Amino acid sequence: MDKKFGDLEDKDYKDESFEADGQIINYKTSTVEPVEQDFINLNEADREFIDYCFGDADDLLKTLPEGKSISNYTAKDLDELLYLWNNKKYDFKYFEESQFVNAIAAAFGNYLNREFNTVWSVISDEYGTDYACIATGEHNFQLFPFSSAWKAVEQNREDSLNAIILIVKRNIE
Repeated sequence: MDKKFGDLEDKDYKDESFEADGQIINYKTSTVEPVEQDFINLNEADREFIDYCFGDADDLLKTLPEGKSISNYTAKDLDELLYLWNNKKYDFKYFEESQFVNAIAAAFGNYLNREFNTVWSVISDEYGTDYACIATGEHNFQLFPFSSAWKAVEQNREDSLNAIILIVKRNIE
């Protein structure tokens, strides 16, 4: 019998892995009961917030070598910024934690949109409301860039954003 997401325990997850791009991707899966969700179009304030965060991401990306910017970055570049924040305690001048994470999240969402033809949306369900990148059509899925970025910081996850990209690519194949 499937459980609700909030009722899952460690024993309910199955450890899985695969190799991609020369690295082993480890992840966990579980089946949960369906949850009713409301899909809400972004309003003007949502768009402005994401655009503002995206501008901050450009400033952060420019701290990386090789002339990185908002026009030429990958999920690996975002993971590098997260690594510097979490492990090197790199001083990103003028960035508080929430501003830093939101910048990474907005850039990750835009990267998802480019890679998978997803679109920004807001999803609301019994667990809360969050920005999402959703795909409809041949492949239906939802990705939560803000939650992913926050978990990467809170749980000190390394290379997690690129792993999400690789998992989605594998699932689409």
